Amino acid sequence: MRLSDNFTLQEATRSTKAVQLGIDNSMDAKTLLNAEWFAQTILQPLRTKVRLPFIISSWYRSPGLNKAVGGVATSAHLSGMAIDFTIQGHTAKETYVIIKSILEMMDLPFDQLLLEHNTKTGVSWVHLGVKKTGNRKQTIKITV
Repeated sequence: MRLSDNFTLQEATRSTKAVQLGIDNSMDAKTLLNAEWFAQTILQPLRTKVRLPFIISSWYRSPGLNKAVGGVATSAHLSGMAIDFTIQGHTAKETYVIIKSILEMMDLPFDQLLLEHNTKTGVSWVHLGVKKTGNRKQTIKITV
């Protein structure tokens, strides 16, 4: 199922960790509507402007999966309204700069744009989360 021209339900629910742990990571109807809105309103305009695929490492997380990965109880991933990703061919830092610039240029709503780095694994990614209302437009660089 397509959520927008370039984003699918399969990539929204894909999780290696969920498969490893036998956790059901399927969405309910309300979360699916949120993911569609997020894909069509925020992600697709970004993707169209960037003209390169997004490499998504995490989108939707069921409550069990969110707990298993140490996500916070208020995570936008739980509602299908956040992704962790990079842009194909770009580092996380480059992705952060590109996405921040486009969000500002297009005046797209967003709650958080985070550049995250895990010092244990050496992996970096960008987190983009949104709310339908009350977005804070926070831009933060985090090392965990």
